[in-house]
Amino acid sequence: MQLFFHQNLENNRVELPEDESKHCVRVLRKKVGDEITLIDGKGNKVNCKIIDDNQKKCKLEIIEKLHFTSKAIGLHIAIAPTKNFDKMDWMLEKCTEIGVTEISFIETENAERNKINMERCEKILIQSIKQSKQYWLPKLNNIISFKQFVSNQKTTDLNCLMAWCNEHTLTINESIDLKKSTLLLIGPEGDFTDLEAKLAIEQNFKTISLGQNILRTETAAVYASAVINNLLHS
Repeated sequence: MQLFFHQNLENNRVELPEDESKHCVRVLRKKVGDEITLIDGKGNKVNCKIIDDNQKKCKLEIIEKLHFTSKAIGLHIAIAPTKNFDKMDWMLEKCTEIGVTEISFIETENAERNKINMERCEKILIQSIKQSKQYWLPKLNNIISFKQFVSNQKTTDLNCLMAWCNEHTLTINESIDLKKSTLLLIGPEGDFTDLEAKLAIEQNFKTISLGQNILRTETAAVYASAVINNLLHS
């Protein structure tokens, strides 16, 4: 099933954005009378009939609406962005496919980047939920200082974890309360500093190990997401 995206599915008629119109009409050769499926990233899925197969402004009429509830237990990854855009793109794509519900960017002492192209990131998330046939778009948060981010968290309501290469006593499995959503901090290539780790621990974060091997930032995010998601839904 090919999914298309439109951010507003409240009306009975929809006009696809130009890129989606081109893909629908020019690439897939859809025409008037054909049916396609749209999602909006807010839990809504609609079946539509093409009423105008214009390659730039494909118009649709909604014939059926369905709504899917969001996950009761979520997974939030807060990560220090890497210098290489391609690595971040890959991380966003894979974490979304796995089922991460929220992604934040944090500026740390050893961070390689302090600015994020949010539009670019949003497009990757949209393509990823379409590919993996999900109905909820992960919440995406712009970059914020590590100290401010950690201080803002209500740690009693979450499994608050920090992947740290230095001192740790717990594995992911030992740290998760399966009745709570999880927030995981992933540091930069140079890892979190001792002071950052101290601040997180003071805010009730648990430092954890991701295994014996030292993982790159983007690899750590995908690996941990897969492990945690499996625990939460096993």
